[in-house]
This record gives sequence, C-alpha cells and structure tokens, in this order.
Amino acid sequence: MANNVLDPSALVGLLLDVLPLTNKTLTSPHDGLAALVHTAFSALSFRLIATDDTSSAKEHPNNVLPDDWNTKGLVDRTFRYRHDQSGLEFVVKVIKLGQRTLISAIAVESDKSASLDVATNDFVSPSFYPYDAAKSDAPPLVHGFISSNRITDFISQLKLKIIQKLIPGLRKEGYIEETEDSSSNAGPAPRSANPPPAPRRPDSPSYPDDPYYLPPGLRPRNPLEIGRRDLDPFGGVNPFQPPSLFPGNGGDGMFVGPDHPIFGMRGNRGQEMRGPWGGDGYLPPMGAPPGARFDPIGPNPGPFNPSFNGRPRRGPPGSGNSRDPDNDEFMPPGAGYMFM
Repeated sequence: MANNVLDPSALVGLLLDVLPLTNKTLTSPHDGLAALVHTAFSALSFRLIATDDTSSAKEHPNNVLPDDWNTKGLVDRTFRYRHDQSGLEFVVKVIKLGQRTLISAIAVESDKSASLDVATNDFVSPSFYPYDAAKSDAPPLVHGFISSNRITDFISQLKLKIIQKLIPGLRKEGYIEETEDSSSNAGPAPRSANPPPAPRRPDSPSYPDDPYYLPPGLRPRNPLEIGRRDLDPFGGVNPFQPPSLFPGNGGDGMFVGPDHPIFGMRGNRGQEMRGPWGGDGYLPPMGAPPGARFDPIGPNPGPFNPSFNGRPRRGPPGSGNSRDPDNDEFMPPGAGYMFM
C-alpha cells in the first residue's frame, strides 16, 4: 500500500521546499496555516499559477511561492491553481478573521464553491512565529504547529470541506478521500438537525404521594348508590339479622357520619381512598400544587388512626381524644344520636 501523500511529516518537509529561496520567513501563525494549505494542494498535484487575483496565469516550477507572496501588505493569502484532472481554474483564499482562519475556494468557471472555518490557534503555536527557516539555528518547523495529530485533523477537514468539493474522486497515489464519519472535527461539533428525543417522563407516583391519581385496583363508588342504605328493611342494629341487601353501602344514609362517602371512598379490598371533596389524599386537578402542604378538608380517617375529628369512629361523643390537643368544645345539638 502506498504511503499517505498527506502525512504530517511529509507535508512539513515539503512546506520548506515551497518557500522561496530569498524569503523563507513565515511572519505569523496565519502565514504558517496558509503555507500548510498550499503545501497540501501541491502534494495533490495542483499547479500554482498565481498568488493574487489580477496576475496572468504563469506556472511556478515545483509550486515554489514567489518572493512577495506574503510581503504585499495584505493579510489574506490567495492561491490560484489548475489540475490535470480538471479543465477548471481554482482560486483558494486563506482569510484572517481575528483569531479564526477562513479558507474559501471556488472553481471559477462553474461557480462551485467550498469553505472551511477553523480557530487558528487550535493548530498553530503563536509563540513560534515569526519563523525564518534560513537561519542556521532555526528550530524544526514542526514546532510551529500544535502537534502532528492536529496537522492530521486539519488536513482531514481540508480534504473533506475543500478539496473533495473542487475535484470529487481525485486520483492520486497515496490519497484516500475522507468521509464524514472518519474525519476528525477541526472545531466544535455542529449541532444535529434532529435533536435527541426528550427523556422519558417517570411514571406517576403511586397513591398517596400523588394526589391526582387513584390507587391501583380501586374505583370510585357510583354516586347513584349513595343513600340506598336507607332502603334496607333490616336496619343494621341487630347482630342476628340477615345480611344487608346492599352490602358495601354502610354509612351512606341520610345521616352524615364519618363513614359517609362524601368524606372518602373505599376500594373493593376495604382500602381507604379519599373522596374528591374531602381528605388530603385526592383533590381535583389543580386543587393543590403537587407536594404542597395544606390543612385537611373534612374528616381525615386513616388506616392507622381510624377516628373522626379525634374521636373513635364508633364510639359516643366524649369517649376519648387521640389526636386533638384541645377538646373542650361543646358538641352540636342532637349530635349524640348521630354518632352512635
């Protein structure tokens, strides 16, 4: 297999050869990156014909840059090329934009354009410049770049964004076209057009933590059944009487007591379930914000404290107080038989 024609070490060596004999100075990091771009095009057999927009086309032997390529007082660097595998002329501009470098290229006759925008200091070492390769004590040029890996990253992006757009399917020994998956990002990763799906919302907490959902297995009682206990001909006081005709409807008669359905509903397993107008376990939507603390509405019987306003559920008035700190209020008139 042929060696990679765009190998970083090969490019750095070739870069010194394309600098003119009388001007081997790279004045700035921008010059270092521009010279690297020209070196990559040279390695792929692009023929340099000019370094500005106005000069007539004239090929430069071995793609050596002219003496004044970076001394015309202009910040931007322009390279014009031709290639044997295309009848078009290509213009490549390396433009300085503050701390960034924009590489813009176009096939003149077809208006086919391409561009690459990178952060200059992501690839070159600013403290290394200016650099004069003609000096005998000049350090190796490779130190003018962050590392060989960063050179590889830059060339991968140059191939993908510029070269492959100008001449798709370019044939050169040791040259392999880049793909989106295999190339490294020269800058921040672009934002995906399709954002990731939103994370799945957790399941609703079970009763009683979430007051807006009924406990599993429990169903509200039919409101039309409330009061049917009054139709029971057998009453409910005699322990020897037959079972009720309407089981499960205890406490729903005309007298409102702690077992009345308006204060709570029971499931088919006898579990307590708060009603929509009473208690602190289930309220209509937006009745109270989730997690809010509020005073209980109405009687608050529970599985561990079966009481009604602090008194035993079945006991007579005044028989005891298990919760309230102050129980010296008088009972309402007629309340004696109502709670018996």
